[in-house]
Order: sequence, then structure tokens, then C-alpha cells
Amino acid sequence: MIDNILLQSAGTFSVAVIALMMAVIQLIFAFRQPSLTWYLWGAALSFAGLLYAAGVFLEYNLPAGPANRCGGLLEFTAHVFLVHGLYGLSFSYLNLKGRLYHLIAGAFHVLLLGLLWFTPLIVSDRFVSRDFIGLAEPFVESALGPLGPWFMMYIAAAALVGIVLWFRSTNTAGRHRIAYLAGLVFWLALGIHDALAVLGLPTFQYVMEYGFLGFSCAVLWAAFDNYTDQMAQDKYRVITEFANDGLLVIQDEQTVFENPACSAILGQPVIDLTIRDFLQIVAPEDRAKFLQYYEDMQSARDVPDAFIFRIVRPGGAIRHLEIRASSIRYRGRPAILTVMRDVTRRLEQEAALRKQEEKTAQLKKMESLRLLARSVAHDLNNVLSTIVSYPELLLMDLPENSPLRKPLEVMRDSGMRASSIVSDLSMVARGAAAAKESLNLNSIIHSTQESSPYRELLRRHSQVTVQAKLDDRPLEIAGSFSQLQKVVLNLLTVACEGMATGGSVSLATTLRPVDRSIEDNQNDQAGEYAVLIVKDRGPEIPPDDLKRIFEPFYTKKVMGRGGTGLELTVAWNIVHDHEGYIDVASGCRGTTWEVYLPLIGKTATDAAAENLPDALNPR
Repeated sequence: MIDNILLQSAGTFSVAVIALMMAVIQLIFAFRQPSLTWYLWGAALSFAGLLYAAGVFLEYNLPAGPANRCGGLLEFTAHVFLVHGLYGLSFSYLNLKGRLYHLIAGAFHVLLLGLLWFTPLIVSDRFVSRDFIGLAEPFVESALGPLGPWFMMYIAAAALVGIVLWFRSTNTAGRHRIAYLAGLVFWLALGIHDALAVLGLPTFQYVMEYGFLGFSCAVLWAAFDNYTDQMAQDKYRVITEFANDGLLVIQDEQTVFENPACSAILGQPVIDLTIRDFLQIVAPEDRAKFLQYYEDMQSARDVPDAFIFRIVRPGGAIRHLEIRASSIRYRGRPAILTVMRDVTRRLEQEAALRKQEEKTAQLKKMESLRLLARSVAHDLNNVLSTIVSYPELLLMDLPENSPLRKPLEVMRDSGMRASSIVSDLSMVARGAAAAKESLNLNSIIHSTQESSPYRELLRRHSQVTVQAKLDDRPLEIAGSFSQLQKVVLNLLTVACEGMATGGSVSLATTLRPVDRSIEDNQNDQAGEYAVLIVKDRGPEIPPDDLKRIFEPFYTKKVMGRGGTGLELTVAWNIVHDHEGYIDVASGCRGTTWEVYLPLIGKTATDAAAENLPDALNPR
């Protein structure tokens, strides 16, 4: 009997010591990582194991009596605590949501504890002597009540519930999770053994405590493995926190990791978002191709090294992101790592550089054409002076009814037309405006409408009407009256010729502040500008043609049925020499020409001061 007691005492003492050590270790884990609550549940399980060992020691090492029965009650109380701890650990460890299950299990376990301590239904007041295979002599223990066998079977079945929860979880991969499952299987096996023992079947001894101990060891190993994994991730987290690029890990179609740079780039945290939720951040136009890129990554298809898409930050700002994705293993399972970078500024700089290169190329081309035009105009002037002058002299001596008068008039008119073309070429070749004076843009428009070339233009295009809407404010500019008038006439000519079937052309003026960010501002001068707007309702100009419309002689019109192709070239040169620029936009509703001419001595600061309230305006 003494040997049996010593053996039993040594076993329970060992279980108690091991349980205490495991509880302390898991409390240390919980203290260092308070966000992982399952460490606390693991510590609670170990403390329950300690309580179980204490109860067994009291029950098996004291004579029959109240103290012996109290030990049995502590043993069975530990059973209840272990089961409740198992449920709490399972829901926390496996990332399951089960508040209702917690309430139901808590109420049921409170009921079991009440039956255990205040009724003899689970543990009776009787004491029996039991014989176990492996022990030389029987020992005394508390007898089970009518609900005792069912209680033991419930304890065994709790491990089965834990296994079911494990399989229901979508987050059950990893080495430590396999250990967790192995511990549950060990608990279940030994629990079934003890459940059979209370039914009177021959057994070596009650071994439930070893099942609890084995499960606690498995939980401890899982905690240690997870803790070391977390420590490794924390090291990487320290590195990633100082990275300028955004890092985002996607696993099981959910974002599971992001660094601070990722939140800063996206304008908001995106941790724990599903892919469908993340798509709400992506610009609607790019969602389909982003989803396709993600699906290609998942299926290990060939994907580009870099993928650029747009996002909408809180507040509505559009940003361009470049991401590079690769397949990794995160916490022991497949995942996708995306490295993102905000390339909005880079793309803007590249676009500005391309525009500048195009502008430089255009200026070089225009300069080359100027040199060519200067040479051609000089040679043609000598020839045309003869072609125009001689028919004029012959017509002076011919009678009105002469059959030669008509051919000579055609020759004279053709020569004068050719002379006009040469005059335009000369203007292109000069590259410098005539003497400038203070002018009002509206006055130029009024004078143009009263001129004979304007009336001739309306006569040729009788199907087109011109509607003018001029700004009442003074639009004082410095320039050449004749040249600026030619700009107005040339733009109206192009607009009218663009509407072969008829329609209306709007002519307007306005005052508009301009900063250096305005596209196509070739002179890049900030300030306030007088703007001439000519808008037609003709067909859209194709983008490729829109890039070349200012080139000399570039026209899609049939030769002899329209202008020479120099109208826009001349207008561009005149406006450029006046330190302005021309902006053109074309779409399905027609083409709009906007001519920007700087106001005399007017800067952006002056314009802003004029808009201040009188009380704040120092003038």
C-alpha cells in the first residue's frame, strides 16, 4: 500500500510541477504578446492541470473521509475548468467567433459545478476500494454518483468537440496547429480509456491526467513555436517599418500584414480586408485588370514584373501605384507579397518630359521651316511681282469687251493669291512680330467683324453663322493690330472650313489666371491672360492629326477647295511671338481653340489682389 501511495504521489507531484512550469511559461508569452489571448487560455489549462494533480494527491493519499472526498471534488472541478479552457482556447487559437457558444458552455459548466459540489449526483459520499492492473494493492477513492460516468464521458467527448472545431476553422495550417490537433487526439484517447474504466472495464489505472498533461504539452509547444514565429516576424516588422515602399501580404484572399508605408500610400489601413473590400479602394476603371492580375498571381501564370493601377484615396485624390507581387510562405502557408510604390509624381514628370520633348521638337521643326520659308519666299517674290504686275498693265489698255480680259483677270487673281501665300510664308520666316502697341482684344474683334476679309469669309461660308460673346472687362494686351487680326481671321477660317454641312461658330473673350502648371504653355509665364475662344461644331480632329495641325501645309482638305495649310502655322507663330500660346481640344462636339495673350503688366499676384475684399485690398 505504501509503495502504491508513493508511486501515485510521485506521479501527481510530477504532473503538478510540469503543469506549473507550463502555466508560468505561457503567462510569459502572454505578457510579451498581449494581443494573442490564446496564450492566457493555455496558461489557464495548465493551472487546471495543477488543480487536478492536487485533487488526485489529496484523494489517493488521505484516508477515507471528508478530506478524501474534497480531493475528489477538486479533481472533478479541474475537469470542468479544463473543458471550459479547451473551448476558450479553441475559439481564440483558431480565430473562431463564438460568443454565443461561450455563454452556453459557461452556463452549462456552472451547472456542472453546482451539481458537483452541492449534490452527490456526480461524486457520492461513499468510498470504495479499487483494484487496478499494475498496482499490488487496492486503494480507496470517492465513489461516483449516478451522473459520474456520464460526466467522465462528457470530459472525453470535449476533446472530440475541440477536434471538430479544429476542422471547421479556415486557419488551421502550420506546425504548431498540427501539434494542437495531436494533443486533442491524445486527450480523446486517454479520456475514452477512463470513460471505459468507470464502466467497470479492467484498466491499468486512471490515466486522464496524462491526457491533460499531453494536451498541455502540445499547447505549450504550439505556443513556443508560434512565439518564435512571431518574434521572427517582429524582426522583419522592425525592418519593414522603416521601408519607404508599401508592403502588403495577402493570404486566403485577405490582407494579413501591412507596414506603415502601405497605410500612408493608400491613405488608410487595409489590414484584415478581403480582396473584394480592397477593390473598393481601386479606381473603378482599373478594378477589372487589378482582379485579373491578382488571379494570375494566384494561379502562377506569367505576370508582368510591375503592374500600375490607380487608387482613390479618402477625399477623392487619385494616385498611381506600381506594385510587384511574388509568391511567399507566410506563417507556414502560401501567400502573396506585394511591394507597392506611389509613382504618381514620376508619371507626371515623365509626361511633362515627353511634352517638353515634343515642344522642343516642334520648335526645332518650326525653326527649320522658317529657314526654308525665308528662302522660298524671297525667290517667289521676284517671280510673282512679274506675274501680278504684267496682267494688271495689260488690263489697263484692254477694252471691256475684249476676250483676253477674262484670262488676264484669272491670271492676276491667281498671282495675287500666290502673293498672299508668299506673304504668309514671309510671316512664318520672320519669326518676330511687328511693332507692338497697347491694344484691347475686344476692339480687335470688333474691327475684324467690320473688315472686308471677314465679310468675304461669311460669303464663302454662307451656311455658317458666327456668334460673338465678348467679356465686358478691359482686355489690354501689347501686340500688333494687323497680326492679331490675322490670328482671329485664320482661326475663324479653319472653324468655318471644318463645318462643311453648316452650323454655328462661337467667338468669345474672357479673362483667365494662369499658373506654370498649365499644359502646353510654351512660354511658361505665370499671370493673368486675355483669352480668345473660337469653337466650332464640326467633326472631331483625330489625335494624330491634332499633334500636327500647326505644321506648315499640313491639311486634310482637297487642294484648291480650302485653305493652304498655313493658317494655323501663321497663327501659332504670331501668338508665340506675342508671348502667348494656343490650346486646342477636339471631341465629338467639335473643336475649341483658345488663344492666351498676356495682359499688359498683369501678374498672378496682381490678379489675386484685385479679387480681395475692399477692406483687405491695400490699394
